[in-house]
Amino acid sequence: MTSTYKILTFLVLGTLVFEITKFFSFFQEYSSWQYADWLINYQGGFVRRGLIGEILFRIHDVLNIDLDFLILFFVIFLYLLLAYYLIKCIKYIESSPVNILIFLSPGFFLYPIMNSGIIGRKDVLFIFFVSFLVFYEKKLNIKLILATLLIGILTTTLSHSGFIFYAPYLILLYFLIKQSRNLKINFLEISLILLTILFSLIFIQLFSGSEQIVENICFSVKEFVSKNCGKSDQILWLTKSLDDRFFEKINMGNNYMVNYFIIYLSSIFISFSFISISLFNSKLNFNISTNINFNPFYILLIIFTLTLPVYVFGRDWGRYIYISYSSIFFIYVYCIKNNLLDFKKNNLIWLNNLSKFKFIILIVIYSFTWTFPFYDAKSFKIVLKKPILSLINKI
Repeated sequence: MTSTYKILTFLVLGTLVFEITKFFSFFQEYSSWQYADWLINYQGGFVRRGLIGEILFRIHDVLNIDLDFLILFFVIFLYLLLAYYLIKCIKYIESSPVNILIFLSPGFFLYPIMNSGIIGRKDVLFIFFVSFLVFYEKKLNIKLILATLLIGILTTTLSHSGFIFYAPYLILLYFLIKQSRNLKINFLEISLILLTILFSLIFIQLFSGSEQIVENICFSVKEFVSKNCGKSDQILWLTKSLDDRFFEKINMGNNYMVNYFIIYLSSIFISFSFISISLFNSKLNFNISTNINFNPFYILLIIFTLTLPVYVFGRDWGRYIYISYSSIFFIYVYCIKNNLLDFKKNNLIWLNNLSKFKFIILIVIYSFTWTFPFYDAKSFKIVLKKPILSLINKI
């Protein structure tokens, strides 16, 4: 076991402890955003974002287990498994300086430490499912993988409607799994995947939510929710239409949107820089179609572009970047694990020539000194700004 492996594992475990501790505090206060979202269920009628909450509610109802503890243990379980898969990733990236920087991108697993408000959000459900497919698919035959993919798309999109725009990541991963087994996707598979996405879209549109449904949901979980249920929390957002979400940002003024674009576009560029260069300097070791071999970077770009609608309708752009980067990283690891990528020898060769000291300085500056807010960005967040200013004031 190398020192690099030990250090990266320590970082993952440290992040895990922080996430569990932070979510436990959200659980204690029945937080309006990180905890309440898991309470959305079908007790007031079918509604978007309610599937996972309904499953948890049914378990609570049948087994007579407190719903709040079910949510606590379920979310912690997801973080534990995600940490396990992150540690499994390390053996595939630890020997490469560029891959270490890709792993330590400020848009990846370190992001929740810098922006603790996203801890416990349903993002972890989607990211977990991607990582699960990456590391568990070998134990399933191809028919079970298709079924798992379809169930995963339904479960994630009906638990959080925004995940419908991230389904292309799952489809890409399924395509790569087929390629690793020297199989082609047939018409039936494509039809089933598209029908599943179409069903999810129709469900989300038809069962968007109402004030009565919100009231009924709050009543069904009244023992396990704060007093502001349905008033200023995640559950209230079931009453918001797409128009409300779209015009909300515009109504905040031009300066608001200018800040958004400057901060978040810069953050995307910086966070994705090393993985983008690595993919650009590689090629697929198979042809997608006869005589055509797409550069992997352009595939990444296309998939990321398909997620853009979620940025139009939502405000949490930092979270959306985090979900995209996490999904791309696990797919990247899958490609390395299954030898689906061939890298050019000159792929960021200057990194290999850096001394250990200079490389550590680069990591500290790139990964640990800054971050971008998960919503309403007015500036970048300097991680050590407060303690530094405090020290200066004392001096």
